[in-house]
Amino acid sequence: MTKLSVPLGRQAGFSLLEALTALLVTAFGMLTVAGFHVALSQNSDVAKQRSEAVRLAQQKIEELRAYEQVASDSATGGTKFDYTDEVVSGSDTVSPSSDSPYTTNTSYTRSWNVTGTGTTPQKWVRVAVSWTDRSNTLQTVNLQTVIARADPIAIGTLAVGPGGTKTRSPKNRNIDIPYPAVGLTGDMSGFLPPGGDKFFVFNNLTGDVLGYCNGALSEGGTASFSGASKNCDAYDLKPYLLTGYIRFVDVNGGLSVSDLINPKDETKPLSVAVDLTVGGSPAPLCYAARQQVVSAGTGNQLTPQIVTGLSRTGTVVTITTQNGHGLLAGHVVSISSPEHPNFNGVFTVLSNPPPTTMTFSYSQAGSTGSFSLSAGTSKSKATKVQQVTIEESATVPPGYDTVVSKFVGYTCVVFPVDHDTSTSTPNRWTGGFRIVPSGWTIGTSKDDFKVCRYTGDYVPDGKVSNIEHPLKYWGVIGTLDNQNYVVIKGNQNCPTDTAADALAGKYTNVNTKEHQPSGVLSSGGGFASEEPTAPPDGQLPMF
Repeated sequence: MTKLSVPLGRQAGFSLLEALTALLVTAFGMLTVAGFHVALSQNSDVAKQRSEAVRLAQQKIEELRAYEQVASDSATGGTKFDYTDEVVSGSDTVSPSSDSPYTTNTSYTRSWNVTGTGTTPQKWVRVAVSWTDRSNTLQTVNLQTVIARADPIAIGTLAVGPGGTKTRSPKNRNIDIPYPAVGLTGDMSGFLPPGGDKFFVFNNLTGDVLGYCNGALSEGGTASFSGASKNCDAYDLKPYLLTGYIRFVDVNGGLSVSDLINPKDETKPLSVAVDLTVGGSPAPLCYAARQQVVSAGTGNQLTPQIVTGLSRTGTVVTITTQNGHGLLAGHVVSISSPEHPNFNGVFTVLSNPPPTTMTFSYSQAGSTGSFSLSAGTSKSKATKVQQVTIEESATVPPGYDTVVSKFVGYTCVVFPVDHDTSTSTPNRWTGGFRIVPSGWTIGTSKDDFKVCRYTGDYVPDGKVSNIEHPLKYWGVIGTLDNQNYVVIKGNQNCPTDTAADALAGKYTNVNTKEHQPSGVLSSGGGFASEEPTAPPDGQLPMF
């Protein structure tokens, strides 16, 4: 038997040395990958911590920026966070906390260095946040900013406290409060409407109407709503003001836009009313008075007089100025005293001051006590007010013999209703305003008169909201001011105008639309048939 021989192939495989070499290479690779993951984890951790440190630095900057007032609050017990005493250097420690919405795994040391004083226009702030990472390396984040010395009241920040969100200027109070209102104790103001028999009390911060008071109204007086000294009644639902001016242009023909700016024509007796379709009780209270603006004339203007001495005994303040002041009894003077704000205000000179001593006196109604500011320390100023508003029938102060304009000032107090039984939404009213003539008639003949309202899309946004003076107000939820009218001859058309354009040198817009007699309230109250029963297109049913 023949045996077949099969040749053996080459043997294949790894030697022990080759296997060990491959294992060593793999081990080095795994160590590299492990090192990479460790570094990645550390860098990710540091990145998170750095982000948290930036947040903590920004948080401290915003805390320092949110001061409630500029002046030191130490005199009143330090209840407010102020720019002078509390926007200063300091440090603290921030540690992990289960109460914090931010998760962190380390503790931070936060320090802030503030350069500047309470009188400098700004303070420079540098915030440093440092911590030790997991590799025991010290890490630091630095942020730097500047905080301006600006009164929060003037810039409308939320730090002024709860209530309104509107600015408290001028007179350091809510802008919705009528300017002639006088200051009362307890951060309130009192306003006697033109022709009114009672004065209304406002919260200086929010501008809310708190109630009404009987009796005399005086600067620095008190409005009491309870107790034995009660002279006021509070409102359960706060009412809203509706205020404005009514001017008269008694021109027979050729009425131009320029005739509508500060007209001097004689005003006519009238009353005003608000007719509600949605509103509360009592009925709206409206007041109107004929007034005029008089001026001392450009030739009588005085530069501000530096005050070198201020003193008060009881209600009489005596002023000594650095230069000849040129003031006479009856002149209206504005006093500005940064050192003692109790002297501030607009007052009437009591008696003719001797020019040799350069002194004069005025009365601060409702003020009490005696104190003074010595010469050399006061930076106060006394300035003659060039234009004053008085009743049309009142005696004109000496020297104020130039009539600038004449008008009727009106104020209505309107009571809204709760329209949806929700305490989270404001009360509101809906209705219209009308002028009620006395001894003259509204119509379309040459012997009648026509009422035009100043109105337009002032924003502009293609809509006419309540503040832009529509024919009918819808869902009003706040004060409406500058709701102005002009009365012209009945056979003339209400003048129209184009929008203001400062670049073209046009700074006014006196566009008007007919208010009475057509398309307006009926004489018996309520609205004429052509008045829409729902907000027309383009009109916002809101404040």
